[in-house]
Amino acid sequence: MIVKMKKIILITQSKDIDSTLESVRRLGLLHVEHENAPLGENIVALKEKLNHILKAIAVLHDIKNQAISDNKEDVLIDEIAGLLDEKETLVEELQILKRDIEIWNEWGDFDPEAIEGLETKNIRVRLCKLSTREIKDAPKGVIIEKIFEKGKIIYCAAIFREDIKLPFETLALPEVSLEEMFLKKKDCEENLVRINKRFLEISAHKNELIKYEKKLGVIIEFNEIREGAGNFEKLSYLKGYCPENKLGIIESSASKEKWGVLISEPDENDFPPTLIKNPKWVEVIKPIFSIINTIPGYRELDISPYFLIFFSIFFGMLIGDAGYGLTYFLIALIAQKKFKAIKDKSIFFLTYVLSSCAIAWGLMTGVFFGPHIWIKPLVPYLSNNTNVQALCFLIGAVQLSLAHIWKILRKWPSLKALSDIGWIAVLWCAYFLAKALILNFEFPSIGKWIFIGGSTLIILFTSPGKNIFAGIGAGLGDFLLKLVNSFADIVSYIRLFAVGLAGVAIANAFNQIAGSIGTASFLSILFSAFVLFAGHTLNLAMGILSILVHGVRLNVLEFSGHLDMEWSGTEYNPFRLK
Repeated sequence: MIVKMKKIILITQSKDIDSTLESVRRLGLLHVEHENAPLGENIVALKEKLNHILKAIAVLHDIKNQAISDNKEDVLIDEIAGLLDEKETLVEELQILKRDIEIWNEWGDFDPEAIEGLETKNIRVRLCKLSTREIKDAPKGVIIEKIFEKGKIIYCAAIFREDIKLPFETLALPEVSLEEMFLKKKDCEENLVRINKRFLEISAHKNELIKYEKKLGVIIEFNEIREGAGNFEKLSYLKGYCPENKLGIIESSASKEKWGVLISEPDENDFPPTLIKNPKWVEVIKPIFSIINTIPGYRELDISPYFLIFFSIFFGMLIGDAGYGLTYFLIALIAQKKFKAIKDKSIFFLTYVLSSCAIAWGLMTGVFFGPHIWIKPLVPYLSNNTNVQALCFLIGAVQLSLAHIWKILRKWPSLKALSDIGWIAVLWCAYFLAKALILNFEFPSIGKWIFIGGSTLIILFTSPGKNIFAGIGAGLGDFLLKLVNSFADIVSYIRLFAVGLAGVAIANAFNQIAGSIGTASFLSILFSAFVLFAGHTLNLAMGILSILVHGVRLNVLEFSGHLDMEWSGTEYNPFRLK
């Protein structure tokens, strides 16, 4: 459930803005919205320093023996920044040297300055790559001295006295000799070793730098909110949002601190943050929303309960194996015992729920680490692929219909609610059509009347108003745009069958490969066990990937699309002590 917010404006004297911010931060309830752009030289400098800290932390190693703080964080940050710049220059120089060494190594060692010095004695030397024909066509007075040959190309030096224009390209001399290149390369490598060694030494202070980075983040936040506050003559004001059930605390503090306070409902031009509160059994789905990094807008819907229910069903069908479900369950159980320090246990409980669904589906279809003749399906009906595909279409029709039922409840008693009744009718016609076209079921005779009735409701009541013709035009446009999508959305649920079947097929393939190896010797048994372990481990990993791709998609795209959700929310993040 999305918690209702109130718009809050706190007014204080400008001279008291810092103490007011400290009090507001201690309350930890106000999600602040900047009235002015939080700019200022101080903020820019702090952010630049924060950027240096983050770069510094990124290059340091994680070591156990951390040093005690000696308040030299700024000195270390400056040193690391200097070392990073030096390292970047060295790496770039080393790449150039390696490239030059590769180019000139076959030419042998020579002094470029000595060759250039011959110009004063009227002797010109040019290095070039020539073919046999080009050598024969060399101008008179030019001596071609072969140095080495590579394929059909001859690497040579053209030597001449007169100012002759050569009919072929020449190579620019390197800046230094080959010997000096190797010396510089060695020097660069030694300096890089020195820098990395120093990074390792500074790593003993990594935890202190991490603490300093967090401290600096708090200072930046404070300064941004102060600079972003509104100002009017000698007054300053903070604008933000607070959960409705916490208003009493705000009002009590305002009275105590002598603040002016204005409380109002957010209007249509406001963008309140989203705070979601659900029962504990629904909260287990939070890790999935954290992974996909989505949050509904304040005026949108919280689909968490429906997401959990259908996502669990999708997990069971996509994994489709009781053995895999049991494996996930045991991994979560072991992880929970090992990582007892983790306060939020929702990821473990979610895994237990999802794994149980996979176990249940595997038992119903008779699949345990692949199909086995000694495990009989508890629901023989699900052993038929056609029946499973029909069930996928049915799940799609039910879930998408729930989306429109939800919209009906939100729109009622407006006539616009009738258009969603029409879309429910169209969805079920799409369900019948998918079964007829893909599974060769008979399309029910009443289906066309359901489609006609649903289409009529959509066209007439999508945008009812005083101008009936404009309303019908809008409804017809909406109908034509979404009609094909409705059929495609129902059909897309067949992925539950296809991906689940692919996983079972892969498991069965590895079982057969391991079985074909046989048990004639200890080595064959060992290799057979390795094939089973590697194959099923790969399939378990691919199963998780398929869940994130397909299971999440059906909820976030298909279901949410029929709810007209844009996932445009900003998470409620109050200004508070950290």
